[in-house]
Amino acid sequence: MKSTRDRCLLAAIGFAAVLASWSAVARADESSNTESLSPGEIIDLVPVALAKAGVRVYAEQSVSVLADFGPADVSEFRSTVGLRAVAPLAESFALRASAIAHASFFDYDGNRSELATDLGGIDPFHQLDDAQFGLGGVYRLTENWSLFAEGRAGLSWEDGASLADAVKGSGAFGVGFALEPRLEIALGVDVGSSIENGGAHVSPVFGFRWRIRDGMRLESQGLGLLFAMDLLHDLEVQLRGSYSSDRYRLDDDGTSLPDSTLRRREAPVLLVLHWHPTRHWRLTGGAGAVVYQQWRVEADDGNDSSSLDAGPAALAWLRLEYRF
Repeated sequence: MKSTRDRCLLAAIGFAAVLASWSAVARADESSNTESLSPGEIIDLVPVALAKAGVRVYAEQSVSVLADFGPADVSEFRSTVGLRAVAPLAESFALRASAIAHASFFDYDGNRSELATDLGGIDPFHQLDDAQFGLGGVYRLTENWSLFAEGRAGLSWEDGASLADAVKGSGAFGVGFALEPRLEIALGVDVGSSIENGGAHVSPVFGFRWRIRDGMRLESQGLGLLFAMDLLHDLEVQLRGSYSSDRYRLDDDGTSLPDSTLRRREAPVLLVLHWHPTRHWRLTGGAGAVVYQQWRVEADDGNDSSSLDAGPAALAWLRLEYRF
């Protein structure tokens, strides 16, 4: 009976996650004002996750090889550094702060001039940067219910673009609750600005973490899912799949479109090993593919746009983390 109930609950959560993801993706495709679809790791703003003070610092490196964009194959080398800190300030209140920076470097193999033409006349970019700062808090209403809010400010730009035009901000708020000791859910709304046209977006927030049994869990990560299972007491295997949509301010000197932006959409899938040999150190690495990828260049006035889709590309990823 318990096994049947767990399977039904898993199916219901998976169906809800797919509906929430499809809803947010549909909003992104309907409106060019949508910037970020939902905050990642929103489930970390429920009380159980904020029960202890701590600091995490980490570095990541990913490599995507020879994505076929038609005129040229593109390889991307992406580096990330981040910091997250949690501070319980009272029995029912805690704060979380974060700072994350990304840098992506691109290598082209093929006809770059034809690729530039297909993208509306831009010079193929060599570096894209992103920085984000966030501050969030959670207030526990009861043992199982809480309220959360998180504000974020960020910049996303091509190397050489105006930083003043690359600023964006957003905020999420909602409710977190535990249906049972093994299941946590977060529901809310994300409201933010866009770096093109000064537009704004409103999108749903949905997050959950389900500890199916000891050593096995399923959880959301932004617009994606992570399934994890223990192999040994310090070794875990994970299957990750996600969808992301990010917009970058382009350098006006490298494009024929004034005040143009680049929207990147991608869907990576990874098989991962997560090793935590000590209380402080975590090492995570995996391989997979970017099964969907699109670049879309748009002018701020919305009158000009060009886009290219890529075929699947091989993907490798490595993360080193230290927890204080």
